[in-house]
Amino acid sequence: MRVVVYCAALGGGIGLCLAFVSEHIADQYQGLLVNEEMNAELDGQIELHSDHPGDKWLARGSWKSVYIDRPGQPPTSPPALRKLPPGVHEVDGDDDSDRFVGIREAPIGRVTIAASLPNSPQRERRFFEELTAMVVLGVLLGAWLGRMLAGGMLAPVLRLSHEVDRADPGAELRGIAEDHRHDEVGALAKAFIGYQGRVNAAIEREILFSADAGHELRTPLTTLQGAVDLLDAQTVQAPARRRIERIRRSAAEIALLLDALLLVATSDEARDQAQTTVELSGLLRSTLAEFQADLEAAHIQLGVRCAQGLTLSAPPRLLRVMLRLLFRALAGGNFGQDLRLDADAGGVRVSSSVEPAAVEPSSADAVEPASGAARSDEIEGLGMLRRLCERHGWRLGLGDSRQAWLPLRLLPPPDR
Repeated sequence: MRVVVYCAALGGGIGLCLAFVSEHIADQYQGLLVNEEMNAELDGQIELHSDHPGDKWLARGSWKSVYIDRPGQPPTSPPALRKLPPGVHEVDGDDDSDRFVGIREAPIGRVTIAASLPNSPQRERRFFEELTAMVVLGVLLGAWLGRMLAGGMLAPVLRLSHEVDRADPGAELRGIAEDHRHDEVGALAKAFIGYQGRVNAAIEREILFSADAGHELRTPLTTLQGAVDLLDAQTVQAPARRRIERIRRSAAEIALLLDALLLVATSDEARDQAQTTVELSGLLRSTLAEFQADLEAAHIQLGVRCAQGLTLSAPPRLLRVMLRLLFRALAGGNFGQDLRLDADAGGVRVSSSVEPAAVEPSSADAVEPASGAARSDEIEGLGMLRRLCERHGWRLGLGDSRQAWLPLRLLPPPDR
């Protein structure tokens, strides 16, 4: 549309210039015709009055007047015309008509012809209408040509944008580059192909690094867990057993983060193949039992409300790791002491069991809440949970205008 407007403006400008040029040419052509006519009239008057020297043959009227200032006789022409040099001149008339004066020095004296060319309103109006039609035609023609040219020039770019929009991360945009390999669109397509290749390589490197890191760290972690179990069996002092228990919990957290890291590196094909129906109520109970001791140690009361037999379409391993990361963050004590967890087919929602006081913050204390992505990194465990959500299409929402972290919402993808 922008190209059409620009071309229409260009066509209008060209039409306006042509109108001024046409008017100038018309004036020049009119002057040429008047000059030829006045010279022909002067020739005729000189020839006529050379044979008939009397003034009775001189025309005097509103349209044309002839004056001959003979040598040795008083001048008969008006004083204003006697000041003009020989030639054809356009002078100001008494009315709206165009007045022309032709002067020539001849043997019979100074011959002066003053003629008026009356203006025609109809002729002026028609000339103005023709000039206006020329401008309008230029605008319309420019807009039509702009539409045709824009459609032809932008069609490859629009096709390229559609292919880029529809392309999967691993697809290649070869067709448009081959069709326009020698022009600017082909260069743009090749730039997209190169950039897409670099992005795919970066994603592949990140996935391979996450997978390698997850697998490589499994071996020392297994060794550490075995050593802790052996040390726990040989230790009887209570203080030492408490330290060993802390080491065991830290190793369990490392194992949980490694599971999440491997899920981040999971390919799309493996994720789609692992998609199945999971009983959310049973998975919630088993995961809560795993973290019940940590919640009680942090003096957190968590009420769970979930319909019996509730199912959710998701990879079981992914859902279990997400819930474990969620309960781990809740046990960290960042959300309060009295919490309520509501689960349904739309996801999981954690809120406070105690309603916040309806106190309006002052202007000095009013702070715009941060985005969920930024705040989730500040809470232990939710940074990895956020990455899992981004990788597998889930949504993690945090906070509202009254509470810093609640409600917390873990929502499945909309199309699942």
